[in-house]
Amino acid sequence: MRIAIDYDGTIADTNREKSLWIREHLGLDVPPWDCNRTDCVPLIGLEAYEAMGEWVYADEGSSEALPVPGALEALRELTGAHELFVLSARSVENLEYSRMWLEARDAAGLFSGFHSSSGTTKGAVCRSIGAEVLIDDDSRHLSAQDLAWLIRVLLQHGREEAPERAPGVTFCRSWGEVIGILGR
Repeated sequence: MRIAIDYDGTIADTNREKSLWIREHLGLDVPPWDCNRTDCVPLIGLEAYEAMGEWVYADEGSSEALPVPGALEALRELTGAHELFVLSARSVENLEYSRMWLEARDAAGLFSGFHSSSGTTKGAVCRSIGAEVLIDDDSRHLSAQDLAWLIRVLLQHGREEAPERAPGVTFCRSWGEVIGILGR
């Protein structure tokens, strides 16, 4: 299968970096799984979210992120049987920082391509690259009704209770659960 995988909060634990930024700059405790745009903006406001994004998605914030637990091992397992693509909502410019992060971990070569959905939708990019699966930490990218043809996985590492999600979206708490669904 061709699998499109979001980068932030799915491969790199930038949601942890966002949670730390929110605590330091806003004095709020927001768990990492609530730091995707859809869940976080109602909690901290758009202006604060965008200010946080300027740091997290740029060079310094990107380079400080750790891998989501189990992500790199799972990607290495999946690449043996599937074709992988990074599909990020980051701008094309900031997408380069994700490539650099993966190169530093000897994992950039696991991907057949790096794609930005900036200016379009992740569903449209999935169609253009022939992806059959989309793994993301933000439900907004998985919820459109025209995505029923796509296997959609909401991965929010560490979250215990499954959040509300669109019909047909599978929730996973870990990369181990993702591997269990997609197979090796």
